[in-house]
Amino acid sequence: MNISGQRYIDNLTAAHGLLKPRLEPDMTEEESLQAIRDNAVRLYEIHQENNGILNEILFSKKADTLTEEEASELSELADALFHFNRSLDTGIAYRIHRLLYAYGEYHKDVDRMVRELYYQGITLFYLNVRDSSQGIFQDQMGECFRLGASYLEQYEKLENPQTRNFILRCLGNVKYGLKGRDGDRNTEWKDYMECFHRAMEVFESPGYRQMNPELSWDTFVYTMHYDRTKFLAVLREGEYPHIAEGVMESAEHVYHHQEQIARANDSSIGVRTRYVYMAARYHAGLADLHELLDALYELCESADLHDFSGDNIWTLLTTPEYLMHYAQLLPEEEQEAFRPLLERALEKQKEYLFLFPQNEYGMQIARSIQGIAGYLSGQDTHFSHRLLEYILACHPPTFVHSRMVALLTRHLCARLVKVEPELLSGTFGLEEVGDSGNLEQLLEQAYEGGLYHDLGKCMLLNYVGCYSRSLLDEEFACIKMHPAFGCRLLEALRMEDMSMIAYCHHRSYDGRGGYPASDENCPDRVRWIADIVTVVDALDAGTDNVGRCYAAAKDYERLVEELRAGRDTRYAPDIVRLFDDPVFCAETKEFLEESRRRVYLEVYHIE
Repeated sequence: MNISGQRYIDNLTAAHGLLKPRLEPDMTEEESLQAIRDNAVRLYEIHQENNGILNEILFSKKADTLTEEEASELSELADALFHFNRSLDTGIAYRIHRLLYAYGEYHKDVDRMVRELYYQGITLFYLNVRDSSQGIFQDQMGECFRLGASYLEQYEKLENPQTRNFILRCLGNVKYGLKGRDGDRNTEWKDYMECFHRAMEVFESPGYRQMNPELSWDTFVYTMHYDRTKFLAVLREGEYPHIAEGVMESAEHVYHHQEQIARANDSSIGVRTRYVYMAARYHAGLADLHELLDALYELCESADLHDFSGDNIWTLLTTPEYLMHYAQLLPEEEQEAFRPLLERALEKQKEYLFLFPQNEYGMQIARSIQGIAGYLSGQDTHFSHRLLEYILACHPPTFVHSRMVALLTRHLCARLVKVEPELLSGTFGLEEVGDSGNLEQLLEQAYEGGLYHDLGKCMLLNYVGCYSRSLLDEEFACIKMHPAFGCRLLEALRMEDMSMIAYCHHRSYDGRGGYPASDENCPDRVRWIADIVTVVDALDAGTDNVGRCYAAAKDYERLVEELRAGRDTRYAPDIVRLFDDPVFCAETKEFLEESRRRVYLEVYHIE
């Protein structure tokens, strides 16, 4: 690896260490705020330097002029940047592999082409963000794996064992390029099984195994079976005997494989494997419902509240959801008898949620909540709000911004009530917003709308937390999903008004820009709050000179002029017009600066 590539890696490591400012207990408030600013300045310097490095060694290069030495150095850098789910920089690794594939294609180097097809596909897999049933890179990822697998026809001619290995990996991963079928589970299963059988015919073939006995054939087979057990989710939706049979076959293979490993290592079988095996037996008619419920409850009951390993997180956040699902299949009188056990599991889950080390597990919790929110919404409102605030607190920069947007939303909403109260009539279902009781409710809900507007970013921390360089187009495409993610999470908690504010806050007032693209108009009951959030979102993000670098922050007056320039197009004119009052404009500047100082001190726990 050349000096520039190593410098880039060193900068990534340095940037990661700057994400949490080192604040000493004896620091004054000013010293603490300055430490946060200093980190932001240093991050900005790294950001600029890394952009220059990438332009020099990657973005300025073309396949037809790339030298072999440059290609070798880039390949080494990509290997250092990507290691599946423990990668330093998956996005740049993907871009390198894309260039190297074009380089191999230009030089008709099939060995390189196959290798780079696999790595393009697998880096896209780890970059991928799923929207409903589809991933936004589904087509590109699938094309890479399909094209790589197509070289199976040349398997005997391509004698390099590594090239053959990559062909087989592509073959096994073609399934990840399949598109969902909008609830048509039988067709979805059929498409999947075509990929499954095609791969298994090769992986279990004595002929192929004889050509390359050193390859991990049994691991390929195990991986295919492990992946097929994901169709348990389909079996929880309804009865599909043919799917249940296939899942049972794979669950049994996985269970016995892990059983052998556990026996050899004097350890136990993983909890997820135990659940999959028992659930597959139930759906295949080989175990009764009581056996499954007992097994699930035992998993939950034996889990340690202070263990934050992957298996234990899965157990305590997921098994209560499965317990609820399968308990509903019991006869009514048995459901009542089982209820105390179910409630005990749910209480343990709730307790576990708030024992998580703060700032570490926001993304995992946010994703889990999408599955469990249906019954969490039956809890009291205070619990839901506490849970959402925990998720935000897991990423301090997003929490600071969300708190600021909440305060500014309430500030502008109060001003709009004062000067044009008729505009807000009907907001949140409140007709007389000037009434003291209604006004307090309006302002409180406006605050919540601002607080939760960026909730979806907590499911995209891999991209939101990229401070060391400019975002790639692929990464920005992922970040643009955050309004939809936040919307769905809030919808699941039955917070419909908040969900629509989250969904609409990046859409242009005139409907011609922003994201996500949609023909659906923002509901009247939250439209004005969404318009306010859109304005103050830009106001806070553009002027933050504490946690964002001075060089990137804009003067308040300049930002206000940008709001005025976007009046009628990007921003609602009635909201921007509030800044035309010089007294209110000055008050808002003072409010913004004082609030930002206070919020940074609170979020970073500076007394």
